Amino acid sequence: MGIRKNHLWHLVMMVKKIIAVLLLGLMPFTPMLSQSTGKPRNKTDYCAFCKNGVHKNKNPYVKGFKYEIPFIAAGTGLLTTGFVLQSTNKTQPYKAAELNTLNRNSINAFDRPATYNYSPQAASTSDIFRIGVLILPVIFLSTHHTRSDIGSLLVMGLEVGAITYGLTLSMKNIVNRTRPYVYNPDVPVGERTNNISRLSFFSGHTSFTASFTFFTAKVLSDYHPNMKTGLKIAIWSTAAIIPAVTAYLRVKSGKHFPTDVIAAYAVGAFSGWIIPQLHKKTRKNSNYSLFPVIYYGTPGLYFTYNF
Repeated sequence: MGIRKNHLWHLVMMVKKIIAVLLLGLMPFTPMLSQSTGKPRNKTDYCAFCKNGVHKNKNPYVKGFKYEIPFIAAGTGLLTTGFVLQSTNKTQPYKAAELNTLNRNSINAFDRPATYNYSPQAASTSDIFRIGVLILPVIFLSTHHTRSDIGSLLVMGLEVGAITYGLTLSMKNIVNRTRPYVYNPDVPVGERTNNISRLSFFSGHTSFTASFTFFTAKVLSDYHPNMKTGLKIAIWSTAAIIPAVTAYLRVKSGKHFPTDVIAAYAVGAFSGWIIPQLHKKTRKNSNYSLFPVIYYGTPGLYFTYNF
């Protein structure tokens, strides 16, 4: 059983590394993707998303590599920062002999109940959610209005993923918060002392799922401002529920505290919403600047906008 869990852990870590490498490795190819990949349709084409089946709106986003430079720089910078912090992180997992010195009562009252949680099944299910959201951009192929711009939309999705993952990885290796299950004596010692036992804040699963669900909902809404009310409610409700369920599973599994997933939800949702918003033609994107910064050892994004 221990061997099986060990193999599963290595598989999850491998998937995480593959995602990170893809996000960083695909950045140089975004100029090609950011160009339109199809011919525009008639603006009055039938649309199943819009009221009365009539679509009268053009592509809401600016196109061209020059508009992507701030986001590519931010994503690449944050990913690089995260990898550097990870490789130089000197914080070591607790040794078996040190576990008895841990006191769950030192945890704040709001987070403390999580130290009693432990569910490998919940953890495995949350892994499925995290990987599963990567297919959400396929929805853009369901309507020709987004299908014709699939290249530039994939670039935005890449930017969202890179910025979110970079922030998450950086914070984990700066804060080095001990995971809830480390305080739980019912959890196997090998797991309580593994290499990821002190990377609790904040939840990568939650931030990643929130960023992609909110990104998908935002793009669909921007392309279809006249969207049917019921459909809009369904899309945004789904976008909110998926990361909420993921967050619940992460807490139930003992991997994270409630504050870990709350912070992650906020960061992921904001990232998924703000990147498309800053691409909108009506925002006059040439008036803003966006780039990664490190302030007193903490990575973040510096954003300015001239009205």
